Amino acid sequence: MSDTLHKKLLQIFCSRSMEGIFHSITHHNQIWQPDPYDIENIHQESRECFERLLNRVGHNQQTDSGRIMLLLGESGAGKTHLVRAFRNYTHEKSLGYFSYMQMTSSVANYASYALNYTIDSLDKPYNAMHGSTTGLTYLSNALIEQHQIVPQRAIDQLRSGALGNKDLNKLIFKISDVILNKEEKLRFIDIDLIRALLYLQHDEPAIHARVRKYLRCEHMSEYDCELLGNIAPRIQEDAPDRLLQDLAQLMMALNKSAFVICLDQLEDIHPAENAGTKFRHTMEKMTKLAEIPNVIVVIAGLGEIYSGYLRDSLPNSLIDRIERDPDTLTLRGERSTDEIHTIIQARLRDLYDSHDLELETDESIFPFQAEVPTILAGMKTRQVIDWCRQEREYSIRTGQPPRLPGAASDATVVSLPPSDHDTANQSLEQLWNDHLTQQFIVPDQEDEMLQVFKRGIECCADELSYVLLSHIGLRDSFLDVDIQGAKGDIVQRLTIRLCQKSSRGGALARQIETLATAADKRTAVAIRSVEFPANPKTKIAEQLGEFVATGGKKILVPDADWRTMIAMEQFREQHATHPAFNNWLQKERPLLSLPSLQQIISFEVELDIQPSAINKVTTESQSSTAIPIQSQNSSQPFSTDSLEIGLTRGIHPSPYVIDTARFVRHAAFLGGSGSGKTTLALNIIEQILLQGIPAILLDRKGDLCSYAQEEAWHSPITDPVRAQMRQQLRDQIEVVVYTPGAIEGQGYPLNIPIVPKGLENLSSGECDQLANYAAFSLGKMMGYTDVGQNKTRIAILGKAIAILGQLHTGDTLTIDDLLDFIDRDDPLLLNAIGKLDPKLTKKLVQDLQTLAFGHGSLFSNSGELLDTKNLFNHAGKKTRLSIINTSNLGNDNNILFWVSQLLLDIGRFAKNSPSDKLQGVILLDEADLYLPAQSKPATKEPLENLLRRARSAGIGLMLATQSPGDLDYRSRDQISTWFIGKIKETTALNKLKPMLNQVKVDISNKLANQSIGEFYTVYNGDVSSIKANRSLIQADQIPAYEILKLAAVSKKKDKRISSFFQKIFVNSQ
Repeated sequence: MSDTLHKKLLQIFCSRSMEGIFHSITHHNQIWQPDPYDIENIHQESRECFERLLNRVGHNQQTDSGRIMLLLGESGAGKTHLVRAFRNYTHEKSLGYFSYMQMTSSVANYASYALNYTIDSLDKPYNAMHGSTTGLTYLSNALIEQHQIVPQRAIDQLRSGALGNKDLNKLIFKISDVILNKEEKLRFIDIDLIRALLYLQHDEPAIHARVRKYLRCEHMSEYDCELLGNIAPRIQEDAPDRLLQDLAQLMMALNKSAFVICLDQLEDIHPAENAGTKFRHTMEKMTKLAEIPNVIVVIAGLGEIYSGYLRDSLPNSLIDRIERDPDTLTLRGERSTDEIHTIIQARLRDLYDSHDLELETDESIFPFQAEVPTILAGMKTRQVIDWCRQEREYSIRTGQPPRLPGAASDATVVSLPPSDHDTANQSLEQLWNDHLTQQFIVPDQEDEMLQVFKRGIECCADELSYVLLSHIGLRDSFLDVDIQGAKGDIVQRLTIRLCQKSSRGGALARQIETLATAADKRTAVAIRSVEFPANPKTKIAEQLGEFVATGGKKILVPDADWRTMIAMEQFREQHATHPAFNNWLQKERPLLSLPSLQQIISFEVELDIQPSAINKVTTESQSSTAIPIQSQNSSQPFSTDSLEIGLTRGIHPSPYVIDTARFVRHAAFLGGSGSGKTTLALNIIEQILLQGIPAILLDRKGDLCSYAQEEAWHSPITDPVRAQMRQQLRDQIEVVVYTPGAIEGQGYPLNIPIVPKGLENLSSGECDQLANYAAFSLGKMMGYTDVGQNKTRIAILGKAIAILGQLHTGDTLTIDDLLDFIDRDDPLLLNAIGKLDPKLTKKLVQDLQTLAFGHGSLFSNSGELLDTKNLFNHAGKKTRLSIINTSNLGNDNNILFWVSQLLLDIGRFAKNSPSDKLQGVILLDEADLYLPAQSKPATKEPLENLLRRARSAGIGLMLATQSPGDLDYRSRDQISTWFIGKIKETTALNKLKPMLNQVKVDISNKLANQSIGEFYTVYNGDVSSIKANRSLIQADQIPAYEILKLAAVSKKKDKRISSFFQKIFVNSQ
């Protein structure tokens, strides 16, 4: 490392910049926030179990019931940190909705308690990295945008804010009738719940407040009901139970989403009177909820409390339900050398990246010495991070690099026994937790709401251990706040206004203008209890972007935050005289942990001084019309519903025949080099082609291009039946070879759009997800990791892609279009990224420009534009076999980026082409590159998503690998059929064990003894041993120059066919 870089990095480390990177406590209010330092390979077994439960919900077949996951560990093992990772995974992948609550002992109606915290959870941003859209709004959007049932004109009218209450009620009743009439799966859902969620589409804070009352099963006045079209309140004793069930069923019906209910800190019930009885009643309620097929209940707590005290209070039937399927998971608290190295390095990379610097090598943890992870090995995560924090504090004081562990007495992490303050804090925390379940009335008037907000900020000041507020005061309809840092200097001068008006008639715009004028040179902050308008096609979105561009802030303060502020006022009146109250307030920071107030009081200010008690042990850180493909084929199919792929092995061999429909639910072909797995996959694909079903082959090595070679069709075949099949196959299929990445004038290039096509035709959630996948792929090309500020840059890039896709419908956008849009700080982008730091776009623009210069061939417009419909479809009588050879793309990063875009396009096609029959198959050879166990390439998430979604379009994925030990098996439940050939490697066999343990015959010891072409097939637990037939075409590797020639021939034929049928179409008009 150069001396200059050495000095710069040490100077940053010794500064107060980003002190929070070594903060070792995860508070329960952080569950909703992204974790920039999450390490995915820590607690990997538990993560894989949770991911499998989520994937299971997306299956097409009806499941018997939900599942309960019991997560135990000692203090400091990382339970709450892992729960946070579960929540982020669920929402980042758009796989469901996550409800979080802590164990309580005082409530009589646990369903009501669970419902209150569920609505609070759904009132948080669904994915904070990608905007302020709450879970409730996300669910409402899914309801109204599902399958394009509701006309866009009606949706626009509902969202415009231009309707009076009478017309609004009429429109919502009409839309709800349309949804129920056209969507059979929703007919059993309470129509009042559907109507209530539809009201969230209307831009009116007063209506949103009443919807939340209804969803919490609270008392509603006659006026409240009138605002919601005379919906009757749900105030019966069993109403919370029924509403939770309705929400779960609605989530499943809309997009097969899971409903995750997490009950944390189960040990909190232990000190209570009659703890055993109360715990049993709570578990009975959780197991009842878990009877709903898409519900996953996660129960987390201290293993010693559960096993030593609480478990004995449960009947055996309840214990079996909680501890079996999946089995209880016990977290290992001690961290290994490699894990500690990763924990430290992730934080240092983020610190240095904030100053546009990087560590010189992947191994470096400078300024910590290389031996540190080895010395700290065996310590808990919290202890490791706390030691790092102590050493950084030492470096800040002295300007010296951190010492080795044990070098000084003050550098040793010790665990302190619980103090009286800790016990009192736990008591107050339980009281606060239970207090939040009561009904709190949020005022309607803006001046009263601003008073509540003022008192909330004042309470935040009390939660810090130094004077935060230099001045706070009301001025007409504005709130002026001067915030000072720990050193007494003024760091923020804010003027805050509540901007509740509708965008109709420019009312909201006038509030924003008045605020900006009143703020003058101060920072103007607009707060709102419903989401700010974000549609990039509207004038108000552009105005809000300009407001942010000139230094303004816009902050969503959801209903749950208002309720919490009001709850705190009452809680202080009741408990302020408690001797431990101030200590509890500064440790827990119940208001300062609210996302809205965090944005007012920036965390850089808040973290200048940490609370004195650093050894707290609460939680641990760490729309086109679908064209059926088969109907276009007029040739006689070879077979209609089955495939004969070989002979069974045994005394009396017989043909092994399987249904073609099985491949709708995907297949995997595993075996070492020379096992015959690719030959078996091609044998199956050939027969599928003979049935008139098209196929796409992803070819890395060049052997699959053999189907385009004339010689391959003339190799000797002694069996006349097979010779006849081969001739019929040749007559029936049309082979097209594509060579993406080839230079202009060579081969048959297949280009990918920088902004995925058809974003404007997707629901808002699907649009964001597709744009985020595309952004992640580009980020990988630029060397971005999925942590720290790079993760934020990827989020900003995703927003830019989503906005451009909606604004430029039908246009093919280039990387220069994307680059220019981000570079000019477009107001629409600034409005969309919310609280994300726009200064991060500077490096993003530079990296995009470098990418465009260095990988121009990937984004060239000279070839055919990728379109899955064209890859599958066939003009005329022949079935299309599309072979995509990736050898011209260059290195693996280029290949992974290109394939990720292919997978996204296939996913978009699947969305627009639903089918209950097999209408196409895709072979991904060397699938471990795209779905690896130990890394997260650009292809991984799109492929995982496609495995879940493609079956609804009748698209079968075939994954083949000769390195089965490197494949990620967390998606194994999405694959119904497995062909397992000769496997000798211990790693691979160990990876297969969880799946093989579920089959009816133990074959694990037999895999290594199989010969070429011998396979065990696994389907629904049944096992068959077969000798596979060879494919009709022998796949031999073809030189790169020959592949380009074959592709060029394909291009000429393809263009002639397209031109011919285009002329026929024109002449018929």
